[in-house]
Amino acid sequence: MVTALYLEDMFLREFEARIVSVKDSKYVVLDQTAFYPKSGGVAGDLGTLSRGSDEFRVVFVGKFEGQISHEVEPEGLQAGDVVTGMLDWKRRYRLMRYHTAAHVISGVFFQNSAAKITGNEIDADQGRIDFSIEDFDRRLVEDYVEKANQVIARDLPVVVYNMSKEELDRSPGLLKLAKGLPIGVKEVRIVDISGFDAQPDGGCHVASLGEVGRISLEKIVNKGKDNRRLYFKLV
Repeated sequence: MVTALYLEDMFLREFEARIVSVKDSKYVVLDQTAFYPKSGGVAGDLGTLSRGSDEFRVVFVGKFEGQISHEVEPEGLQAGDVVTGMLDWKRRYRLMRYHTAAHVISGVFFQNSAAKITGNEIDADQGRIDFSIEDFDRRLVEDYVEKANQVIARDLPVVVYNMSKEELDRSPGLLKLAKGLPIGVKEVRIVDISGFDAQPDGGCHVASLGEVGRISLEKIVNKGKDNRRLYFKLV
């Protein structure tokens, strides 16, 4: 299994690794990586892998059959090569800000309407969250977004820790996803906005809410019975 360095250090932007395998000349698996793979509705990282003076662009990172795979251009890397990975940090940091903002928004919706997340898509320039909620007029959403900005203004710390599935079951308010967790999960990584909201999450976040910026509501869309979609940007 690949060691996911981003789970322990979300601010790590450069690392060394050994190539475990290369498929179809361009899909590279490393023994460890700081590249976050596209998952959970959050876009994956981009950047480079370097072997000496040779540089290979990482154009997509995904998770396949339990392995984190890096698609590179051009071809040429081989199993056994030692490489230096470098994230496109500007992009990654924006993804972290958007991801944390999404947690603040979902926390506000859950605390005020018991609304759970039915889908989401986080990219480096826009966020989208789907909620299971019936009452979803523009004025209500604007109020919730303003509440989220008030939480962000408190600059609360964001901490990460693990808990067992049994512990999570005793705290059902932590789970904000309508579909629940995958079957067979025994340990859960928790992202905790101290004093406000905590929820299971395997992604990357800022260290405190002051880094997020201000949330701007873009639009809301009715996606069917009890399913409403919210688009937002950070300013």
